Amino acid sequence: MSRTTNAWTVFVGCFLISIGANAFMIAPSSIAPLFVERFAIAKPAVGDVVSAAIVGSIVTQIPGGYLMDRYDNRWLIAPGVGLFVLVVVATQSVGSFVPFLVLRALGGIVGGFVFTAGANVVGEVFVGDRQSFATGLFMTSPPAAFVLAHTTSPLVGTAVGPLRVFLLHGGLVVAGLTLFWAGAGSPIRSAGTPTTAEFTRALGNPRVLLLSVSTFCAYALYLFLNSWVPTYGTDVLSLSLSAAGTVTALVPLVGIAARTGGGWLSARIGNRRRPVLAGGLLTGLVLLVAVPFAGSFLPFVVLLVTGAFALQLGTGVYYVLIRELAAPGTEGTSLTVMTTIGFTGSFAAPILGGWLIESYSWAIAFGAFGAIGLVGVAVLVPLSEGGAAPSVEPSPDA
Repeated sequence: MSRTTNAWTVFVGCFLISIGANAFMIAPSSIAPLFVERFAIAKPAVGDVVSAAIVGSIVTQIPGGYLMDRYDNRWLIAPGVGLFVLVVVATQSVGSFVPFLVLRALGGIVGGFVFTAGANVVGEVFVGDRQSFATGLFMTSPPAAFVLAHTTSPLVGTAVGPLRVFLLHGGLVVAGLTLFWAGAGSPIRSAGTPTTAEFTRALGNPRVLLLSVSTFCAYALYLFLNSWVPTYGTDVLSLSLSAAGTVTALVPLVGIAARTGGGWLSARIGNRRRPVLAGGLLTGLVLLVAVPFAGSFLPFVVLLVTGAFALQLGTGVYYVLIRELAAPGTEGTSLTVMTTIGFTGSFAAPILGGWLIESYSWAIAFGAFGAIGLVGVAVLVPLSEGGAAPSVEPSPDA
């Protein structure tokens, strides 16, 4: 007989898994000089280290969505966590840069999968009004992970070496899986199983694709800040590595409040999503473009914090709206269409940012990403509101 699922225990487990996986993705950006020294690489190559994990996460999204809509998600998350831990262990003994990049990509494949599966699980075990709140709360896990990475990586990396940083992330996903499995007493899966034709149509849903393009732009801006602000702090403002990492930690830190607040704001204006998404993205990109003209430390921090808050105001709202725009039974697939395109923005941002900084200037780099943000606002204009998602209880079948 199946045990009763404890939704909040499942939530905390998925939250910890997400923190571990997302911290793994971004951690090298906070200790770029340590990796430059460890592998004798150029500074822009550290952007490749971050992007390798992100591109790995892109590869697994659409196949993952196919599986999430068909099978018990408990049996997808558990082996995913196991493989992630194996990658972390293998990373500890890597001796050269290319194998390290390969391991980062493999870590991204399984890490990106368990993150998206966790988001899908939260959307399944919480229904009705609780679904929006829980989804928004779950989406604070990536910024919490970035705070963890930016604050602990310089300390751990300086003390025992940059590769040891990843052990902390492996430990978090193991703790998360333990709680997840303790709370997931019954099968967790979509209420319906889409046919192959419905799955194919879900991949080309115009409304899902428009929202996904906006997500791409929002993710690109967010990852540009997280990847290159530490280097901006050390190169332009002459901050120490630790101080630059601490300042950069403010970017995801304010996101914890912004992502929860965006869901609250959306509810306060009649469950409308587009005003929150467009308003936050437009405000954020204006402040972002102003960052390299701050001139001194305090204006820089003020612009960085307020811009980061605005950019993340709509992050959780994207994950709510995508379920409302999806055809019934294709929520998992539609979610992974959005994350595939969104994660592509995350992948491109560190590489594009590094190239613009190295080839042109910091001002050009910030301006270019501001233009990307404008595209993200523009594609929301023809997008209609999705309306309230139906309250469907999870299927009791495996």
